[in-house]
Amino acid sequence: MAKPKLPPKLAAELKEPEPSRQSVAGQAACAENNREREVRLRIIQVLRRLGISDNQWPDFVRAFYANPQQRIEYHQFMTPPPFQAPEFDRLNQSPKDWMQVADRAWELQRNRFLQRCADWVREGVDEAIVEATPARGRGTKRPAQVRGRNRGDNTPIERRYEWAAKYLIRVPLKEIAGADAEASTVGRIAREIVRSAGWPTK
Repeated sequence: MAKPKLPPKLAAELKEPEPSRQSVAGQAACAENNREREVRLRIIQVLRRLGISDNQWPDFVRAFYANPQQRIEYHQFMTPPPFQAPEFDRLNQSPKDWMQVADRAWELQRNRFLQRCADWVREGVDEAIVEATPARGRGTKRPAQVRGRNRGDNTPIERRYEWAAKYLIRVPLKEIAGADAEASTVGRIAREIVRSAGWPTK
């Protein structure tokens, strides 16, 4: 199916944005800091919800929470050019025809902006940012024969963070796991979360 052709006037307006040469030093480090900050605050939220007083927290957790400078969230806002939808000619276009043209115009502008952002990284204007792995929601069930090492992946994210919080305050793994989980699985998942917070696992 052929893509709808844009009106010449609109096509001329959809020019590639020019890069802003104002580079931000340490962009990748800032992105990593944001990811660690999110995990740390989530663990602390669980510690507080469990009623664990801060004098039971490890020193590095207390130090993080007590220092506002460590809890700063960094941003680098990039504003794409304003999008102007094509005109709707009611006498010669159906709403469906216009929607196709408008959607195509937005797709072109959106993709061109994202491509230019990628070009800025390649040109050294911006640093490459490793995208964060999204946290699983309620968990993904797996057939028993393929669970193996991934056993525990169907555990709700809230419970996994609870495991990590308890692990940090040195609750024994068997006690954290209880009767319905394996201590080795609990330990593996708890350590993964603690490592993603940038905190020591021992």
